[in-house]
Amino acid sequence: MSNITDELYERFKSNLEGAGGSCVRTSKADLGKTVAGLFKEYGADSACLCETPLIKEAGVCAAMQDAGIETHTDHIRKYGETAIGGCSQTAFGIAELGTLVQADTDVRAREVAIMPDYYIGIVKGSTIIPTYDEMFFEIGKWKEMPAFVGFITGPSRTADIECVATIGVHGPLKLTAVVVDDE
Repeated sequence: MSNITDELYERFKSNLEGAGGSCVRTSKADLGKTVAGLFKEYGADSACLCETPLIKEAGVCAAMQDAGIETHTDHIRKYGETAIGGCSQTAFGIAELGTLVQADTDVRAREVAIMPDYYIGIVKGSTIIPTYDEMFFEIGKWKEMPAFVGFITGPSRTADIECVATIGVHGPLKLTAVVVDDE
């Protein structure tokens, strides 16, 4: 896959913002600083981080700790209920919907996306797919289905409670996608 085009990024960003989320674009070199800055902006003094090779190589954990954010990379279930932020890498994005797609065998990636108040989903620009239909075509090519596949579009919302729209009941109050330009 190649790097994301400006047009595809803008489409993804616009659709995510339309669903109540936010989106920023950064380089791998600035990923740690970007994630730490977002958590500081949200007032998150603690966060759970599900590390991947990209997150480790970019020094995200160290950048968060340097910014004074208490960072947990293990025992996510224990700390996830009290941590203000959560961060993980997602497998894909869908530009048509502004959706992050989780596809993982590690349950911690799902926990950090739904337990804290603020979730940051990191997605490589090259893995943003133009349409919903193309995402299912991609899934159809997988040799093995991961333990879970989740589609995340904006912060959690429900109207279950007396038909009043409520944010953050079943997940985060705020969702930000960080699109990383491939090297």
